[in-house]
Amino acid sequence: MIFIAPDFWSAERCDGVRAAIGRAELSRAEIFVKDYCVDERVRRTFEADVDPEIVREVEESVASIRPLVADFYGVALVGSEGPAFLRYLPGGFYRTHRDCLAESDEEFPRRISVVLFVTDACEGGALRIYGQSVRDIHPLAGTLVAFPATWLHEVLPVTAGVRDAIVDWFY
Repeated sequence: MIFIAPDFWSAERCDGVRAAIGRAELSRAEIFVKDYCVDERVRRTFEADVDPEIVREVEESVASIRPLVADFYGVALVGSEGPAFLRYLPGGFYRTHRDCLAESDEEFPRRISVVLFVTDACEGGALRIYGQSVRDIHPLAGTLVAFPATWLHEVLPVTAGVRDAIVDWFY
């Protein structure tokens, strides 16, 4: 069971966030292995430092769906980590990983992973989720996807265009 809201955001709202990512300073996205580090053999993407006003708007919007996601999965969700704004260029990917190791993970108390696509067009870059079965979800602007943070998942390589997305985690 994967929670999917295909029209969570309008095209105009996605355009605004894509523009904010385009204006932002980009840094290589990190992974966590005993500490944070960049390892482009595992993850090749950029994190955008967008304007605080955009961050607030996204936090409020994503928080609005939290009760529906909590009901869908039958879990209590009390907060979120806060959004990260990601840009995958051609050749970008994120190998198979989990967003937390166990539901009792105290360092990363993530229960549900959230991905919000703001991309208007790219080739490749599907979100592959290894839940009860393997499912590829292709980037489509305005679509929000939520799934248990303990599930294996990956971002398949982007072959053309740019894949912009927002990620967050519900606690």
